[in-house]
Amino acid sequence: MAYIPTASRILGAAAFSLSVAITAVVGSAAPALADADYVVQPGDTLSVIAKRSGLSTRDLAAANSITNYQLIRVGQKLTVPSSTTQYTVRSGDTLSGIAKRMGVRSADLIALNNLSDPHRIRIGQKLQVPSSKAPAAPSTRRYPSLPARIVNNPDRLALVGSFEKWSATYGVPTDLLMAVCYQESGWQAGIVSNKGAVGVGQLLPPTAAWVARDLIGQPGLDLNNPDDNIRVSARFLRWLLGYHGDENLAIAGYYQGPTSVANRGLFPETEAYVEAVQAGRWRFRSS
Repeated sequence: MAYIPTASRILGAAAFSLSVAITAVVGSAAPALADADYVVQPGDTLSVIAKRSGLSTRDLAAANSITNYQLIRVGQKLTVPSSTTQYTVRSGDTLSGIAKRMGVRSADLIALNNLSDPHRIRIGQKLQVPSSKAPAAPSTRRYPSLPARIVNNPDRLALVGSFEKWSATYGVPTDLLMAVCYQESGWQAGIVSNKGAVGVGQLLPPTAAWVARDLIGQPGLDLNNPDDNIRVSARFLRWLLGYHGDENLAIAGYYQGPTSVANRGLFPETEAYVEAVQAGRWRFRSS
């Protein structure tokens, strides 16, 4: 579990709260929507806008004749090609069932519809469904030793690209970031621990708010969006590496809290956590 750097330690949670209710196996999809305009907001990137719209970054760039993906400006109007259909939730529906029926990933439905609680949908709710032509999950050839629970789950396997992107952005070893998040959640995007830690990196909301605001400069990042969650986890881990100046202590700080580690040393359960992360890193090394 990831912590905000304060003097107090909040105990980690070993079990996740999965007792969630899903209401809402028959639904209806509306015709494809027309192209739309989007005005770039502070903190936006082309890749974030594309993901939110159910598009690839390349397709969004092509639609707007953008050759440099890094150059968009606040206030710029972008044409967002139609890539979604609309689905109305009916009695008996589940998010995973809708995703399977429509040929998309659950994680993409969550991101596209900004679902704050992906385990709750209501009858009559209209969901935007990204095109089933979305990029396929990354090949396991680059990561031949990934755990079976990742390889056999398309939603989790699809997170590889986010791990690669944000670890490179913040200078964190990809295998380290992957291993920490695997130890925390098994790369599950929609879970919340009994202490309130959220998503893939099991970040506590105060921690995530501090990282997003003070370290990244984008306070609007959403822990329920797997890409944002991994981004904040990567940036926090980068900060811990600098703060402690030692990889094992940085891993310990992620779990126990950096101030607690600095003042009190590692607790026995923290030592076990560090050992588990380091022992498991080989699974996340690319070939």
